[in-house]
Parts: sequence; structure tokens; C-alpha cells
Amino acid sequence: MNFFRKTLEILKRTWNNAVTNESTLNFNLDMFAYSSRDPKQDYEKNKNRFKNALIENDEIALANLLYTLDIRNGKGERALFKSYFSALIEMNKDYAIQILPYIPELGRWDYVFEGIGTEIEETIYELVRAYFMMDIKNYNENKPVSLLAKWLPSIKTHNKKNYFAVKLAKKLNLTEKEYRKILSKLRDSLNIVEKHITNKEYEKIEYISVPSKAMVKYKNLFFTKDEVRFKEFIEELKDSKKAKYDNLFMNDFAKMYLDNLMKIGINYFYERTIKEACRLLFNNFFLKDLEENSQILLQNFKNEKNLINTMWKKQSKIEFDKNVLVIADTSGSMEGTPFETAISLAIYISQNNKSEEWRNKFIIFSSDCIEYSYDKDAEFTDIIDNIPLIAENTNIDKVFKKILNDSIEKNLPQLDEVIIISDMEFDMVQDKKDMSNFKHWKSEFAKYNYELPKIIFWNVARNVESFPVTKLDYGTCLVSGYSKNILKSIIDIENFDPIDIMLKTLEKKNYFKMVKEIKENLSRKEFEHVEEK
Repeated sequence: MNFFRKTLEILKRTWNNAVTNESTLNFNLDMFAYSSRDPKQDYEKNKNRFKNALIENDEIALANLLYTLDIRNGKGERALFKSYFSALIEMNKDYAIQILPYIPELGRWDYVFEGIGTEIEETIYELVRAYFMMDIKNYNENKPVSLLAKWLPSIKTHNKKNYFAVKLAKKLNLTEKEYRKILSKLRDSLNIVEKHITNKEYEKIEYISVPSKAMVKYKNLFFTKDEVRFKEFIEELKDSKKAKYDNLFMNDFAKMYLDNLMKIGINYFYERTIKEACRLLFNNFFLKDLEENSQILLQNFKNEKNLINTMWKKQSKIEFDKNVLVIADTSGSMEGTPFETAISLAIYISQNNKSEEWRNKFIIFSSDCIEYSYDKDAEFTDIIDNIPLIAENTNIDKVFKKILNDSIEKNLPQLDEVIIISDMEFDMVQDKKDMSNFKHWKSEFAKYNYELPKIIFWNVARNVESFPVTKLDYGTCLVSGYSKNILKSIIDIENFDPIDIMLKTLEKKNYFKMVKEIKENLSRKEFEHVEEK
């Protein structure tokens, strides 16, 4: 009776009045299935989510924390990790201390500094000092150094003293002058792109070594200040066999392109294809009639388009062997990061889909649903150019009606999986206001003796915490995030159980192994402390 009451208590409504859930009935699954890159996300709500998960099962919660942190194999969500780590410091500072060495390994050194001003501040200074001294030793012996120096604060930033840096220098027993000199030498050995930019030494930049995020951030500057060499690099990159740019979020690719469109006056979110929007813009004048600034903008647009397409092709491939259909939500609430992520993921998955039926093809939906296909040799930006953008409500029901009708009328093979990339703010089921979309689809498919395909709900919402299914809904999977790394956890699912998929994902990526090491280190320290007494 209590459990039944709990299932009723978690029911809520989406923005479009559909029945949904504010919890999966498992706090760790809530954490696993939640993501946000909203700069205005609720910090305290994030902390409470982690605290609930930690109380429920500390081993899974810590593994989820590492998964949220991990740039290369996990979600790589900085703001979300920082709020969770802050909650961990409050709840269990010993765990937080043991996790510190894993932070620069899975994320970045500057995430470690979140502990400054808390109970673990002194431990952070000790850790930084140990690595700093080791880097000095390695530098003097012409050995590689860590990335610590890249993320350590400078004494002066924009003519203002950084008091964290001042305090850090004192903790390292260095004068401010000594700290500046050592930091400068260590950064020189790292060949940091920002230093070359500051010194206007563009000829020293090795573009093949520029990190993914830095490439996105500084590409305009590279075109402006070092155009010839940078264009040569792009051509060399095309011939390279090595995978790069796997650390970028999927939305980064679409965002680069769509931001460039906005610069030349094309607003992409008005219910037409980008190709049509371009034609409307240039319909009444020729290129030669454009002002000089506009011609420069257009040339820059072409250059960046070439770079974006090249970067897209240099990602590693994650291929699907199953009959998988990917569905991208383009409704109004998806504008910005969610939309950019959904479109990029839909293109990436469909390009790497081995299914004869759904290779180079996906479905977009809003007030209507459209099956969209493209040529296998089409460039990433060309695929986006021809997508018919509908930015209205979120009628997911039309998608499943299409899947069912096509299965019946065309006698198509059973779909193995459907991946829905959305903010999950679905419309209410027509004439069934008290039934969730998932339960409605199950009953509709059953009427025609068809099995509802396994469903992967991939949440890319800005800051919405609602779940279309709970831990009880077998045949479903809940994932979230903006990295294609998430695909690694869903390409070979056999048992579609939301909890089981979470546990297998965390296990596959060795987070439970790391948590075991953390707990063993803690037990060893506690034992040593008892012996000293």
C-alpha cells in the first residue's frame, strides 16, 4: 500500500499536460538519468539530488559522481559535477578527499579547486603542492609534466591580484615572483595555445595539438590571425586517419554552424529549412552587390563550414548493429543546447547505423513527425541545411502512430530499439489525460498484436527534472547528457531494465572499481589512525 501511494505521489504533468513522473522511484537512477548544461541550473536542487542518492546507496552514488565527471568516457558535465562534489564535501569529507586524485584524471585540475574554502581546503593545497613539486622535478629532468600548471591561477589577472594564487604561492613556500616564473616555465613546456595567443605568436601554434574545446573557442581568431597556416592545417586534417574531437559535446558541432548562420542574418528556428532561409536572404541581390563587410562574413562562413565538416568526420565511430530508429525532438522548448544536441546525435547515430531500414535516416517531431533521409556522402552542415524544422508543441504520439502504421501497412521488420532524444515535455495523450504516453503506446501496439519496440529515453533538457518512465517500466532505458560517450552504454543492451542498465554502464566504465579503491584507501587510513592511538 505504501509503495502504491508513493507511485501516485511522484506523478506530475509535463509543460504540455502529459502524465509524467518527478522521480524514477530510485534516487540513484534519478541522478543517472538527469543532465543539465543550463548556466542557471538550481545548485541546491542538484546537491539534494546527490545527497539523496548517497544516502540510498553510497557506492552507486559515488560511481554516478565519477560518471558525471568523466570527460572521455562519461557525461563530462562540469557544473553538475561541481554541485554534486560540493554536496559530497558536506555529507562525507573523507570520501571527498579520497576522490580528489581522480578529478584531474577524469576531468580537469580546476575542478579540484571547488574545495577551496571548505573543510578539505588544506588537503587540496597538499595535493597541489605534491604535484607541483613533482612537475618541477620532471621539468628539470626534461620529462613530461602534468596539466596542473595550465589550470593553476596566475598571480595577476587583468591587472587584479588573484588572492587564491597569492595564498597558493605561500602554501608552496614561494614568493609571488618565484611562483610566476615557475608557472611560466611549466606552461611553456606544455606548449599551451593560450600563451601563444597572448604573446601573438601564432606561428608557434601546432594546430594538430590544439585541444578540442580550444579549437572551438579560438577558430575565428586562427582564421583571422593565421589564415594561410590554419587552412593548410584543415587540409592536412582531412587526410589524417587519427580520430580527434571526441571530447566535444554533440551540440558543439551544430552550435558552431548555427551560430555562424546567425552572424550572416539567418535565423534557423522559423519552420523552414535552412536552405530555404538562405535562398530568401539572398533572393533580391547578387554577391557582388553586398557590402565589403558582408562579403567577408560570407567568406568566413564558408571557411568555418569547411572546418566544422572536417572536425565532424574526425570523430571516432560508435556503430549500431541492431535495427535502431532515432527520433529527434525539434519542438519550441528545445531551442538552444537541447535542439543542437538532438539534431547532432540524430545525424551521428543514423550515419553509424548498420540497419538497412534506418541508415542515413531519422525522424524529427514537434506538432507533426517527418521522416528525414539524406545521401550517405552528404556533409554534416548540408544535412542540417535540409532538415524541415518544426518548432511547435511535442506530439510524440504521432511518432508512435507512424511506427505502428508503417509496421502494419509496409510489413516492416520489428524495430529492436527506438532512441528518443528530447526534453521529455511530451503532449498529453489525446482523450486519455490520465494515462502516460508509454502506457498508451504499449496498449495501442498490443491491440494489433505488435510488440512495442524497446525505448531509450535520452534526456537533453536544459533543467527539467521529469521522467517519462520509472524503474518499474521494463523495456525502457533512461539516459541523459550531451556527449556521444553515452552511446557506449546503450549499443549492446540485452536486458532493458532501467536499474540494470545504469549498473552495467557504471561497471563497464570501471567506476565501481574506482569506488572500491576509494573505500579501501579510506579503510586503510582509518586502520592506521587507530594504530597510532
